[in-house]
Amino acid sequence: MEHVTEIDKKKYIDDSKEIVRTTIALENIVLTDHELTILTEEIMDTSLMMGGDYSTENIRNIAVQYVRSNFLPRFKAVHKE
Repeated sequence: MEHVTEIDKKKYIDDSKEIVRTTIALENIVLTDHELTILTEEIMDTSLMMGGDYSTENIRNIAVQYVRSNFLPRFKAVHKE
C-alpha cells in the first residue's frame, strides 16, 4: 500500500494561494477567494501525491500544468457555488 506523507496545509496555504493566484493570473484567470482556496488545496494535494512538498517550485509547476490542461471549465463544473 502506498503511503502519502501528510503535511499540515494551514502553515502553507497563504503562500501557496499567492503562488497559484499569480501563476493563473498570467493567463488572465481570476477566481474568487473561495475558488482560489479550493484550487490551491487541490494543487497542494497533487504535489503530495506526486511525492513532492509545498515548495514554491512544486506549487508553481503544478499550477502551470493545470493552466496548460485548460482546467477552468472542469474546475467550474465540479465546484459550482
